[in-house]
Amino acid sequence: MISFKRNLISKYCLKSIKGFDEYSAMRHKYILLAFVIGISGLLVACGGGGAGGGKETVCDLGLKPKISSNAPLGQNDTLRLSVFGIDEPKTYTWEGPGGYVSHERAPVIPNPPKGSQTYTLSVVTNGGCTYTATSDKITITGPWNPCGLDSNVLKIVKATTMSFNLVTGMVSGSNYLIRAESKNLAICDFQFPGNQPPTEGTYTIQVNDGVIAPGRVRIVSTVSSLQPFYGASGTVYVAINGTTTMVSFCGVNFTSSNAGVNTTTAGANIMWMP
Repeated sequence: MISFKRNLISKYCLKSIKGFDEYSAMRHKYILLAFVIGISGLLVACGGGGAGGGKETVCDLGLKPKISSNAPLGQNDTLRLSVFGIDEPKTYTWEGPGGYVSHERAPVIPNPPKGSQTYTLSVVTNGGCTYTATSDKITITGPWNPCGLDSNVLKIVKATTMSFNLVTGMVSGSNYLIRAESKNLAICDFQFPGNQPPTEGTYTIQVNDGVIAPGRVRIVSTVSSLQPFYGASGTVYVAINGTTTMVSFCGVNFTSSNAGVNTTTAGANIMWMP
């Protein structure tokens, strides 16, 4: 009887221990599974190991775009803006005088307003960085086309280039004369209508001598050892910039009796301070 009880107790204890071991093993299995799932989720949240996994863009705070232009120029010309010093931009926003706005990379502005002006630019890159820039003062004069020449220079194609060291203005009969000269070796006369200095604007060539008609100008240029050159057709620009009167032209047709240059073109950039 005692032996039977001992056997019964032993079987019960073994069964209980076995049940406890199975429960413990199952419990550890679920704990391990939960740990693995937690680690996996953490890796995903951190972008671990994934190409294109939410990489943060770092903006270069020292990057400073620079605006350039073809100024100075006359308001009869075209202003061209551009920017350099920045890679892979996404959008552009240009702002300027008179409510000007453009989203082009390199804006082209025909007949820009006269005066000293600035343009600002905001650039957003593909990475989401925003950079801003402000242009230097851009000078727009009245009508002006200096033909790429330095101040007080006249270039007659196929003939000569004259550099003047004296520019004067005076009344000449019924006209107003602006004369550019260089020690009497070269002279270029501009005859404008009326007895007052020319006002800002454009003037077309008048061939005939005498009284100059409104809106017209007569040009005669002489160089030592050469026959005179006479303006035949084209446009002359007059701009007033402060106290300076700027007389310029480019591609104006001239005639002369000089061999080989009976017809030619010329450009000039004359500065006169009354």
